[in-house]
Amino acid sequence: MTKVIGSIGLALLVLGGCAESTSPETQAAAAAPAMVEAPEANQMAPVRYNEFVWCSNGENATPELVTQRNEMWAQAVTELGLDSLMGASLTTQGWTSDSFDRLTLLMWPNKEARDAGWAAYQESGIEAKLEESFPGVETCGGDNWANVYGLDVYQPRTPSLAGPQHVGADAYVGYSFCSFNEGKKPADLRAVVTGQFVPFLDAHEAEVGATTYNFLAQVPSFEESEVELHNDVPPTFDFVWTDFWGNAEDRVGTENAWAAEGTAIQASFDEVLTCSERQGYSIEMTKLASM
Repeated sequence: MTKVIGSIGLALLVLGGCAESTSPETQAAAAAPAMVEAPEANQMAPVRYNEFVWCSNGENATPELVTQRNEMWAQAVTELGLDSLMGASLTTQGWTSDSFDRLTLLMWPNKEARDAGWAAYQESGIEAKLEESFPGVETCGGDNWANVYGLDVYQPRTPSLAGPQHVGADAYVGYSFCSFNEGKKPADLRAVVTGQFVPFLDAHEAEVGATTYNFLAQVPSFEESEVELHNDVPPTFDFVWTDFWGNAEDRVGTENAWAAEGTAIQASFDEVLTCSERQGYSIEMTKLASM
């Protein structure tokens, strides 16, 4: 699912990108739940701009102190006027990274809001205040914020149940790093997505009711060769295929349906795309939009 989803977004938006061969239920990412009103995919516009920040525990880290630090951060950036910014904390599930203990996900309305927000944040001194209040608890972003990764987010299909109210304690997101196979183009992917994958999702929800499942294609705004990449991320990729479920029940239901009915669809995706294995995370919202 991971490979399938990433490819879909690029294909529908006629963007260059890659996708790996995985089952829809397997890949969750993007990254993140749909938290804002998204334009239709055929408008060929990103729905938001995501940033992933590497964060590592300090010598004084405890789950309680990390939570308190996040709460102070959320209050401080809200007071700074970053009302539309949303934040989440991602923790690896079933694997570990040598590069970070968790990811902070920043969800901006667009890249312009991101640029203005970071400029205000750097001037505010919030980071120094966080370290003063919580010394040795957490370090994020690496030297000179080198470990901050921005991506444009495309959403081909609006999820049936969207918004923070549908992000449960067992919410899950998965990412696969994808590329088009030689000779394949977005139009090839679009044919699979619109002709097979979206009908599969619609049929599944017609049977079980609305679900929180969402898929995204996240296109990097950085050059892979110029940044540090973490475990098992390929040296080059076109986009990140993202699968999201707001609860475990929806995830199990979608994955079971895919296992029973998705073999032929996956084979079609595999002809078009090659993707890395999905990297899964639990996701917890740390800041909601306050507009």
